[in-house]
Amino acid sequence: MTTVKDIMTKDVVSISVDSSVFDVAEVMSSNQLGSLVIMDGEVPVGIVTERDIVRWVCAKKLLGETKVSEIMSKSLITIDPDASIKDAARLMSINKIRRLPVLEQNRLVGIVVASDFVRNLGKKSASEEILEAVGRYSSTSFPV
Repeated sequence: MTTVKDIMTKDVVSISVDSSVFDVAEVMSSNQLGSLVIMDGEVPVGIVTERDIVRWVCAKKLLGETKVSEIMSKSLITIDPDASIKDAARLMSINKIRRLPVLEQNRLVGIVVASDFVRNLGKKSASEEILEAVGRYSSTSFPV
């Protein structure tokens, strides 16, 4: 069974809850990311997306000095790395989210985004790879 840890991104880029929206936009841009996990020390407390920046900063004409804590999603929905990808997909669907931070013992260890599921669908399972390898060596290939 494929688990969240099999498809998640392990190197999560995050930023401090005290950061400005300008800082967030700069980090997102330089890392080509659509979201950042917001940390209070070692504890993840929220997430901010490009959509949040557009919705709150651009549309409401807030200044770049606005703190990320003012625009981030505070009800952080998370999942355990050993959960199945089916459970992760269900959780994301029910909550209408596209990004799911992965916590192990309240520590951020990864993130799953919607595109991770698509990328996983293209991978061959272990049994498919074995069958393909066996098929390359038909019984006529071996001397009797």
